[in-house]
Amino acid sequence: MNPELDQILPPEPHSAPIPLWVWLLVVALGAVSVYAGYQALSARQLYHEGEAVRNDLAQQRDRLKANVGDLTRQVEQANRTRGEVENALKQSRANTEAASAQIADLQKQVGELQQKSGDLERARDSAAAVAKDAEALKGAKEAADKEVANLKTQLAAAQKKLNQALADLKKEREQVSPVPMGPPPAAAAPKQ
Repeated sequence: MNPELDQILPPEPHSAPIPLWVWLLVVALGAVSVYAGYQALSARQLYHEGEAVRNDLAQQRDRLKANVGDLTRQVEQANRTRGEVENALKQSRANTEAASAQIADLQKQVGELQQKSGDLERARDSAAAVAKDAEALKGAKEAADKEVANLKTQLAAAQKKLNQALADLKKEREQVSPVPMGPPPAAAAPKQ
């Protein structure tokens, strides 16, 4: 290197070659250190993989907890809905029973009304028959009244003819006999 420095420094002693066992020890320590490094890298990789798996499992656990919570709410809601449906069904059955009772009452009332209607129809028919009979009687009475009026008219005409005949007879008697005579006993019939 530098000649000036070579003079200042003491010459190096030449040593004997390094024994083989030292070289083997250095190589063995190197192999052990390389193996330890490989083991350390492998352990680090396994650690990171374990952390990734742990994080995935934690996320899955959180997701499962959320799912369990959702399912719990859905089950509670389904239970409430089922309770409401059961109550509605009970109410519907009660309404059906009440409606059946009302229908039975209405059918009974309809039967009674039909019976009353039949009675009223029979009464109407009998009233119509009575009215028909009354109409017939009224017609008969009118006919009888007409007949009576006709007979009265005929009687009045007959009475008039009788009076005329009596008057004629009286005139003839007066002409035949000058003595007045009283009216015959049949001539004094009362007028109606």
